[in-house]
This record gives sequence, C-alpha cells and structure tokens, in this order.
Amino acid sequence: MNKSKSLPSMTRDELNIKRSSSYDKLDIDKFYFEEFFEGDGELGIIFATNKAGDIVVKNILPRTVAAETYGLYKSMILIDIDNTDVTNMPLNKIEKKIENSWHDNSRVYLKFRKPIYREVYTRLLDNDLLEYYDNFVELGASSKEDFEFVEYGDLVKMNMKREEIRRFRNINPNI
Repeated sequence: MNKSKSLPSMTRDELNIKRSSSYDKLDIDKFYFEEFFEGDGELGIIFATNKAGDIVVKNILPRTVAAETYGLYKSMILIDIDNTDVTNMPLNKIEKKIENSWHDNSRVYLKFRKPIYREVYTRLLDNDLLEYYDNFVELGASSKEDFEFVEYGDLVKMNMKREEIRRFRNINPNI
C-alpha cells in the first residue's frame, strides 16, 4: 500500500456520535489486544503521545520481543500495564513502569485498544471481509479512500481467498 496522508483514529465516544446500521454490529471487544510479553532481549516498543493525549505504539523495533508478537501494530493505544489502568498516566511514568517490570522480571503484561476507523470497518463489514480489518489498518488504511492504494499483492499477503478478493473488488474495482 502506498499512501502519504494519515487521519487520527476515532474513539468509542466519537463513534457514538455518528451511528450507522453497520455500527450497530460493531463488537467493541474485538478492538482490544493484550499480550504477556516475555523474553531475554529488548522489548522493542517505542511509545508516543497522540493528539488526543493517548499513549500509542509509535514504532516496533526489529529483532525484538515485540517484533515477534503477532497482532501488535503501530497506532494501538496502551491502556493497561500489569493490570494497572494507565490511560491517565504520563508517558514518562508509563515508560518507567514498563522498564521496571521488564528489567525485574523479563516480562510485562500490556493491553491495548486498537484504533477504530469507522469507514474501514463499515466497508469491510458490508463485504464480509471484517476478519481482515487489522491487516488493512496495519497497511495504513484509516478511511475509505485508502482502499484505493491497496494492491493485489497486499491481498495475497493477507492470505485472502479468490472469493474474498472478488468481494474486495466491490471496495476497489481496480484490483
């Protein structure tokens, strides 16, 4: 996917403002990712504060424990460290808490809220392709226009079946 622009993620509250029939089918519990990270090396997650003040995954360093964790991707919002709510904690305290847990135990439990991009969610839901939501967000899709940048090879890498690729053509006829 080749794209340059980026849009901020929508929070659950923002989704409640603009409801659609597809939104009624939104399973908010699917928009969380949690993992018990363990290892001898570096954890490898770089955090930053977004415009809304949330702590998000800015980068995942290669050849680290985080890089080997399936399902973790940039833009996820950190909400919990070792069963402690950190949604109102400043970045420096969060980094220190993670560092201490990782240094002392070589492990840390982290829970994230995934970004919810309503247009992406709705388009995929309407075409029975919702299981690929995370794949498209990881590619950089945050609005319906971003589907224009998806290439056939991206769909193959997602292991889409022929019938699913055919349904994706309802979203992007150029595939």
